[in-house]
Amino acid sequence: MPSVQTILCSLRNRTVPQDRRIDKKALLLIAALSFVAVTICSKCSPLYPLNNWDDANCFFTVGKSMLHDRTLYQDIFEQKGPLLYFIYAAAYLISDNSFFGVYLLEIAAGFFYLLLCAKTMLLLCEKRVLFLLPLLTLTVYSSPAFEQGGSAEEFCLPLLMYSIYVSVKAIVLETPVGKREWLLIGITSGGVLWIKFTMLGFYFGLGLFMLFYYALNRWGKELVYFLVFLLLGEVIMAVPIFLYFWIHNAISYLFEVYFYCNLFLYPVTTMDNKLLSLLLNLRTGFASYLYNFWISFLLMLIGLPYLWLRSKRLSAVFIMTSLCTFLMIYAGGRCYTYYSLPMALFMPAGLIALDRLWFTSAAPCVWVLRKKITGAVLTTVIGILLLIAISPNTYMLGYRKEQLPQYQFSEIITRTKEATLLNYGFLDGGFYLTSETTPVCRFFCELNIPVAQHEQEAYIQQATTDYVVTRDRLLNSSQYELVTAGQFETRRSSYNTFYLYQRKTQAI
Repeated sequence: MPSVQTILCSLRNRTVPQDRRIDKKALLLIAALSFVAVTICSKCSPLYPLNNWDDANCFFTVGKSMLHDRTLYQDIFEQKGPLLYFIYAAAYLISDNSFFGVYLLEIAAGFFYLLLCAKTMLLLCEKRVLFLLPLLTLTVYSSPAFEQGGSAEEFCLPLLMYSIYVSVKAIVLETPVGKREWLLIGITSGGVLWIKFTMLGFYFGLGLFMLFYYALNRWGKELVYFLVFLLLGEVIMAVPIFLYFWIHNAISYLFEVYFYCNLFLYPVTTMDNKLLSLLLNLRTGFASYLYNFWISFLLMLIGLPYLWLRSKRLSAVFIMTSLCTFLMIYAGGRCYTYYSLPMALFMPAGLIALDRLWFTSAAPCVWVLRKKITGAVLTTVIGILLLIAISPNTYMLGYRKEQLPQYQFSEIITRTKEATLLNYGFLDGGFYLTSETTPVCRFFCELNIPVAQHEQEAYIQQATTDYVVTRDRLLNSSQYELVTAGQFETRRSSYNTFYLYQRKTQAI
């Protein structure tokens, strides 16, 4: 066991040895972890008959609609950022009747997230820390915060993680961030802005830290580079977004839907006192975060004291970015399960501490991990078994398409030539995907704003579509008749009943 003096010397060491760089074997490990985790834990994987998560289906439907001459926000309404729908449009081009394209993009996002985590940890640890990557992968992808695959938060993880890596490297090497790196941070932060801007709290924390860091070091010229190249990166990301809406004469819809609706219609205010309401929202958000992703909070608690001993600036950048990330995510008062996934950004801090605590101890199991082949095989096998056992999504591994109402209903819907469909009264249940139909209604499903509910009622009164699908409710309309119903386990031991209605003027 190393002496206290040896450990203190390693804490003061600011250099990054060449042998800590990511080599081909490490890249192979990271690729394998990403592939295995996404394949087992994401319902977009070919192992599952369908990703029945409402949000993922909304994103896919909008991405598909954009490729079928529907203008985003103007002709097809959804509240996330335009870049997310561009990603799903790309996935649709890969596979137009399944989530296989999303699955491939998830693997890519997971690879770069884990790669940047590994590069960050290697700035402060020996290569043996890579044996903790399966633990990171397991805790992130099997957590309830991962949801069911394909979330906006999942695609933002590598974008956000890049800034963590660059910041830690600058602090460890005691050098300012380079111009190219600031440009890339601007581009990646622009990506987050145009996917889901509630995650921008991370960059507020990072920006505040960097302003103080540069001021303390009297890097005036470098501060100018920081501001100029960060802004340039943001502009580079904004140009194609505004170009799309300018071509479609829909810039006003971009501001109305993505910014106005999300800022003023979507948040929950529980009382007139705005400050007290905010505090209650944050309290509720913290409870939700602990419930859905407690392991990330535990790793931060383990990691921050170690980073404080190593460098107060290291701990400061993690504290400021994590606090600002949390505050902006939960300030609005909504606490969906997947909201806490961005807190995975700060888990490497805990793994860095575990590397010191575990590998410098005399634990009997450490010798296994020191054997490279034995350790890799053992951790991989254990990781796969735990992913299957822990992930809340694996209950669907044995399902076939024929068991799902989405595919049962599609056999009826497709009998009508150029059939039109309305997903009424609930978020997109996957029926547009399986029936290969494109929505003709702007509010193609019910969203969390009053106007969507009113518009959907009007579609029913006007009998706008050939078919209507409802969930756990009967349709009260004289213009439609019930065709069939089907029950499905949408979550483990949680069932929903779906009903398919057809307009009476149509015959099956």
